[in-house]
Amino acid sequence: MTISLGAFLLPLAAAAAVAPDENPTTDFGPLVIQSQAPLQTTGLTPMLHDPFSLQEGQTDLFASATFGSVWASTPEYTFDYYHNQFLAGFIRAHSSTQRYGVWLQYRYAANNRLDGVTKKFHNIFGIEQNGRTDVEEDRFYIDAPQLNGKPATDFVGDALLSAINLYGEQQLFQNAHHALSLGVTLFFNRVNHGVFTHTSFEQALQANYGYQQEKHRLTASVSLTHRPDKPQHFVQVEPWGISAGVSYRYRLFKHHELVGEYLLSQGKAKNPQLSDLTKPVHEFAYGYRYLFGNSALELVALENMFNHDNSTDIVFSATFRHRFL
Repeated sequence: MTISLGAFLLPLAAAAAVAPDENPTTDFGPLVIQSQAPLQTTGLTPMLHDPFSLQEGQTDLFASATFGSVWASTPEYTFDYYHNQFLAGFIRAHSSTQRYGVWLQYRYAANNRLDGVTKKFHNIFGIEQNGRTDVEEDRFYIDAPQLNGKPATDFVGDALLSAINLYGEQQLFQNAHHALSLGVTLFFNRVNHGVFTHTSFEQALQANYGYQQEKHRLTASVSLTHRPDKPQHFVQVEPWGISAGVSYRYRLFKHHELVGEYLLSQGKAKNPQLSDLTKPVHEFAYGYRYLFGNSALELVALENMFNHDNSTDIVFSATFRHRFL
């Protein structure tokens, strides 16, 4: 499936030209960021949604670019490559209790030269390199001898994901400080050539909780995902998966907001021999949001924690958002 983002980017350019409001009060909710673990990135990865963030008739338009460096090395497998993603879409409040959204995402392998940055980042914060310094930089290499026989190499330019997401949400409860909603995501992915050729239809059901108090905002989501019983990244995956996340946002100054998020995903691999890929994925996102009028710019760094052999080493993302009132 070939996806064009032009139709989404043109409205963003027009929105950017609107004169900024000098009293920014728009709450954009959680960051536009997803789990970046190697197996999670080949299928549906639910995003956090805040029941408070949209009022009736409002539309949140967004477009993001994400760049990641994967390093996972064990005796059973090696993942060493870069992936980049472009994502764009919208979420609209159809009524005071119902929302729907559509977003497209295209993830592909390309040399973003993050190996050097990753090594320096790990040195600064005292994080182990985990063997990364023992191989050449900027490789594109996947090897799982028990699964795919011979390594996959030199797959620069191959698509990992080419997908459309349809989202619907029903608010269940809201008062001045608390809100609860239920959301459903339908996901269709088709990559018809290259190393990662794959077609899948997946679904997710998620519960969203929102809390707000003056400058403080908190969102928590938990989701259950169903996927077809077929390999992804040469790995046989579990047909059901649970993921969760928490987002905390603090309005530091009038135009500046700090955001911290924790994402937890159930291990996706079905083969018990791939022990690390069957373990939970822990990821922390550190975000800064600049607000201007009804628009916002988000800059995010995401780092894996606790288990360095089942997730992406480090990810950087930039997102532009605009709220149509």
